[in-house]
Amino acid sequence: MSSKIYVLGSINADLMISANRVPQQGETIAGYDYFEAIGGKGGNQAAACANLGAPTFLIGSVGRDYHGQLALNALNNFGVNTNHVLLSDDEHTGVAMILKTDHDNRIIINQGANANISVPRIHEALQGSNQDFFLTQFEVPLYAVYEGLKQAKTLGMTTVVNPAPAVVMNEDFYPLIDYLVVNQSESEILTEIFPHDLEDCKRAATTLCERGVKTVVFTLGGSGSICISKDHVDIIPSYAVDVVDTTGAGDAYIGTFLYGLSKQWNLQKALTYASAAGALACTKQGAQEALPTLEALTDFMNQGGNDE
Repeated sequence: MSSKIYVLGSINADLMISANRVPQQGETIAGYDYFEAIGGKGGNQAAACANLGAPTFLIGSVGRDYHGQLALNALNNFGVNTNHVLLSDDEHTGVAMILKTDHDNRIIINQGANANISVPRIHEALQGSNQDFFLTQFEVPLYAVYEGLKQAKTLGMTTVVNPAPAVVMNEDFYPLIDYLVVNQSESEILTEIFPHDLEDCKRAATTLCERGVKTVVFTLGGSGSICISKDHVDIIPSYAVDVVDTTGAGDAYIGTFLYGLSKQWNLQKALTYASAAGALACTKQGAQEALPTLEALTDFMNQGGNDE
């Protein structure tokens, strides 16, 4: 039996355009393949969990507009419970402008209605939860993230934080975090260490664990991922695929990791499935559109990580 997963996070309209390269300052270049989709790290990670079969509840806010309704429909189709998503009359649905180049992307976001998440709504959503999981990111106001983490720990939930976009956190945050999932740039912002290898990850993890984090997961792109706690290290290799779009890789990874934890898998298994999901998500365009089902993920792994 799996636990419930509660996700506090952003819901955005993703407006994507491709280009051969990133323009220089003051330069205008031609783009191609304009694409609109529903995203936001909160929505994406909730969709990833639900798409695999986990009971998933999203706490967030969208505008009472076209993109807001589109987002709710998309999330419901994945199986996400959106009863705790506020429809805002004062703000538009959040927007992410995505520039995609070969094997990379650049993203600028405008919070919009994501800024309207209230603490009472968070408390109401989490009421009665225990032995469940609480996942959040930094695309919503930090005061909401902090209050959500406090409430989750009070209730006995397991907390998972993806600090994206990364900012320097108040020291009070760290003891509330059971699992901190960071990429290399996020690690550098939080610890001033950009991890290239295991030793770098160990140094960064030592800093974070001394602040109160229980376990740190470092995602290293094509070099795989490394999970470190005070008494344990797991090294997870990456899967080689033909990359189409990296936009949804991180969210697929985190959602699958949460799914594994909710099914009481051991860390090695949860992280291995997460690595495979992140790779599979790179083989399709978009974020939510690229999320693998459990069947597709299992088939991919049974074939030895071959996406053919």
